[in-house]
Amino acid sequence: RGLQTGCRLEGDVMLMDLLEQSIAAMKEIYELEKASNDVQKQEKNDRIFSSVVGENHLMVQAVSNSMVQLGFAISAETKNKVISLLKSSSDAVARGMVQESNANYLQKEVVAIKKVILQEWSEYYHKVADQKINMLQTIKGIAPEKEKADYASNKIKLGASWDFKQDNLDKMEKGLQEAETIIDSLGLGEDGGEILDFLKKVASGKASVHDLTPDILTWLMEKNMTTRLAVSFK
Repeated sequence: RGLQTGCRLEGDVMLMDLLEQSIAAMKEIYELEKASNDVQKQEKNDRIFSSVVGENHLMVQAVSNSMVQLGFAISAETKNKVISLLKSSSDAVARGMVQESNANYLQKEVVAIKKVILQEWSEYYHKVADQKINMLQTIKGIAPEKEKADYASNKIKLGASWDFKQDNLDKMEKGLQEAETIIDSLGLGEDGGEILDFLKKVASGKASVHDLTPDILTWLMEKNMTTRLAVSFK
């Protein structure tokens, strides 16, 4: 795991370096394009290119933050696409001016890559958030402060519409931290591990009659939760 994290961080540094090169080169390209005959058309291409560089910066920074804060990592294939996009931006600068075809290509690529990243994020989000939200709903009836379970759930749910927004990422992270605090506050006692495993199975819809041990049943009765659990056939 440590090796994987190191590789990811090294890859992120590479992305940021390429991105900084593209941004720095903007000043050079503006000077070179003063000689262009079609100033109006070139200015449009410049605006598109500038927008692409800006979106790249936000995208790379957002992905990097999501990895540090929540452990999200884009796939190797997607990372290669990002690197290719940044290199294409650098190549456009090296040629001395941004041509219309290059500008349009880069614009379409950044939209497509962001779409793929958001699809990967959605899968990761549900893997991390769904069970936690279900767990909060399961235990909020016995939590010391019920409203805190709802507050934490609502913060976690903001991650579903992350869309590269730092605020949504921060709130999701905060919600997950609050969820852990709420679970810890239950005071499950000596059988806490067994009870917590049972609650996780309930939250994920995988609990069965076989999971109802005498200790768990006693705990459920003490917490007046027996009427809140339903038994059904698959």
